[in-house]
Amino acid sequence: IVVGAVNLLLALGMLFVGRSLVPGGVRASEDAPGGVAILADCPFVSIHVAIHDEPASLVIATLDALAKLHYPAFEVIVIDNNTPEPSVWQPVERHAEMLGPRFRFYHFDDVTGAKAGALNLALGLTDRRSAYVAVVDADYQVSPDFLATAVTACRPGIQFVQFPQSYRGAYGALTVVAELGDYFETYPRAANRAQASLLTGTLSLISIGSLRRVGGWPTRSITEDADLGLALWAIGERGLYIDRQVGHGLLPMDLDGLRTQRKRWVTGNMQTLLGGWKQIVRTRHGGMAVVAQLAAWVGFLGVPLVILVLVALSQLSQPLRDAAPITLWSTAEVIAVTTFMIVLGGHSLRAVMRKRTASLSVTMALLWTSSLGWLAALGVRPPAFKRTLKQQTA
Repeated sequence: IVVGAVNLLLALGMLFVGRSLVPGGVRASEDAPGGVAILADCPFVSIHVAIHDEPASLVIATLDALAKLHYPAFEVIVIDNNTPEPSVWQPVERHAEMLGPRFRFYHFDDVTGAKAGALNLALGLTDRRSAYVAVVDADYQVSPDFLATAVTACRPGIQFVQFPQSYRGAYGALTVVAELGDYFETYPRAANRAQASLLTGTLSLISIGSLRRVGGWPTRSITEDADLGLALWAIGERGLYIDRQVGHGLLPMDLDGLRTQRKRWVTGNMQTLLGGWKQIVRTRHGGMAVVAQLAAWVGFLGVPLVILVLVALSQLSQPLRDAAPITLWSTAEVIAVTTFMIVLGGHSLRAVMRKRTASLSVTMALLWTSSLGWLAALGVRPPAFKRTLKQQTA
């Protein structure tokens, strides 16, 4: 009953915290320059692209977009880690050489720490002139003004900026895009006001000094971006979410891909939350917004489902009936049913209010993954990082 009650309180909290207690957020017009910025001083930026067993054509398109950046001072470090077949990564190596000295390609075997481990290798290879590190995923094609916009936003007091994830070629999957985009329309905007923005991975720019102050990319979580964001926030570094599209990536290939992606987000963010709760409690200011961001993808139907199963079994099993008085089983059942109503009703009401009822089907299709995936963070063995297969959706 205690576990169920805590689960109920968490479900209630997630229904209101991220949307009511830290409302609003900063709009793009307040933060992002209205076009390609003309900078008097252009700090050097090292762009890191970590790849693993990605199709060569996909990565080459990403590098070609980076070559068109309207920014004078940058390098691109491509880190291929643990790709077993040379025929997969060698075309990328040749293309990087063709793009000129700004582009450097490295292949490493036996890299540990998944993407975080690869990004730490890139950090060690970074040009000494670099003031910032930018992270771009292998499937993301950036806009020419990406770096100029990001660097301009890193005004005094801002050590990192994060742009929203967006997708190209997704005309047949707009409900999926809407469901994924709902996170960025709610939590990062609210976190801006609380000065507690976290990182969400690709399309981010981070002060290299800040990154090194926390020891580089953390490897304890399979969502290294959120974990890094928490570490930076805990030492007083501040980030900013910029509500502007500066690059487009690819969606997962199918429902299984979406579930794999969602499970990684849920599990990794819960790892970060469990591993960093002392930092959150100690820092206090903005802690509510940090928790809301980390728990945004988590569902809360796993615990009440177990409770309802136990209640049903108690009606069939004499030992279970004798194990606890009827009032205890009834209380557990009320908690479980209430949680179900809050979670399902909350998602439905939110979809209606935001006029996004079509994306509700995607939320419901992934709800069990969200509700059970976080349990992996409680396991003895660390969950494995699983790359999400992606392709352009027609």
